[in-house]
Amino acid sequence: MKVQNKAIFMGENIQSERHGTNGKKSGRSNVFAGDLNKTFDPIARKKQQAREKAMKVVTDAWAGDRKIDESLEERRNKIRELENTMKESAAGLKWANEERAALREAHGLTEDSQEEQDLRLLEKQVDRMVLTKEEQERLAEIQKAGGPTEYQQHSLELYKTASTYKEAFEKAKREIHQESDAIKSTKQERLKHDPMVKATRSADEIMDAARKEIVGMLYEEAKDHIDEEMEEKKEAADKKAEKEEEEEEKIEKRKDEKEKKEEFIEEISDKMTTILDADNIMDDVQKEIKKIMDEMKLLDEDMKGAAVDTAG
Repeated sequence: MKVQNKAIFMGENIQSERHGTNGKKSGRSNVFAGDLNKTFDPIARKKQQAREKAMKVVTDAWAGDRKIDESLEERRNKIRELENTMKESAAGLKWANEERAALREAHGLTEDSQEEQDLRLLEKQVDRMVLTKEEQERLAEIQKAGGPTEYQQHSLELYKTASTYKEAFEKAKREIHQESDAIKSTKQERLKHDPMVKATRSADEIMDAARKEIVGMLYEEAKDHIDEEMEEKKEAADKKAEKEEEEEEKIEKRKDEKEKKEEFIEEISDKMTTILDADNIMDDVQKEIKKIMDEMKLLDEDMKGAAVDTAG
């Protein structure tokens, strides 16, 4: 493992303590909850939490993305239904217009005939359009003359049917445009803010943050372990130094005792020398005294001899 380009190695005891095995198989066959709490791995927990969080982000985004897909598919299905409605409405409108044309032809009327022109005016009335004064006056004349003719009534019924088909056609057309615009807008938003891409990026950020935090945890764990080892080594060194100091004190004490013995021996030697010297001196004194005594004895004898000579 590397932190800031510096290698940090976890000792076997750290890894074994993490797994609670110390590199050996446990002789215990039972597992207790208390033991699990003691050997619970915070690094593994951090990894699991990060994976679960990242997975949730991706899963939620995927679920949201699936909802978008489902919504798009619903709109497409609706467009297909509306297209069918348009086809049916177009077919119905065509049928109604053909029926009206056939009816006009059956009555022998032309597009510019008065009855046909009056029919256009009656159609405006059905559509509730604003009429001019002349158109209103002509409608009054038609009503005064007995109202629409049989042809006009039948054609107006077909006109209403055609209007219904036409209205359904236009409505389906508008809704198709709306659904198409909604699909286009959704796709543009998805491209602009792709939820899966964003979720993947977020998941990567979560895992990167977790990895950095785990590296920090491992670094702290290794640092703590190194500190513990250094403390143990320091304690061992202190004990060794203390023991060495005691040994040095013992050596110093023995040295002092030796010096004292040597001093004592030297002192005794000096005294013996003094005593021996004193004995030699006494011998010399005695010899000197004896010599003096001998000389005095000779002098005394000489003096006695002189006295004898004088007396004679």
